[in-house]
Amino acid sequence: MQQMKLMGLADPAWMEVLRAEAAKPERTKADIARELGVSRTAISLLCAGKYSARTDKVQAKIAGPVMALYARRVWCPHLRKAITPEACSAFCAAPMSTSDPGKLKHWAACRNCTENPENKASEENHEHDYSHQHPDRDDQRSALRQQGQG
Repeated sequence: MQQMKLMGLADPAWMEVLRAEAAKPERTKADIARELGVSRTAISLLCAGKYSARTDKVQAKIAGPVMALYARRVWCPHLRKAITPEACSAFCAAPMSTSDPGKLKHWAACRNCTENPENKASEENHEHDYSHQHPDRDDQRSALRQQGQG
């Protein structure tokens, strides 16, 4: 990330949102890290611009949640930027383009996107169906987690 600053490139929008959230007096980096499922150290390094690992990996993991939790935005992996939930819904609902290759690529990306409401609904249904079909496996997993083995 320091390389990005040295080259004169701006940080991604999700980084600015993360820094703004961490700068709020009532917020701690530990709380933010817990909400995002990463370490407090990672949040501190990201906010300070000293995160030495590849930011594309951390971006893939937390850019979406950062924008959703702190900026009322969703991360569009196809556009590689944050957009409003309404814009996301409009892209999801758009018909398949047959004349614009860019729109066709975006349409195809939306079909597999984790932010697509249709995909979220089908994932929830799949989890619900699976738990009803295999209740014993869920019980085994819970028992392992409680024993510290899962």
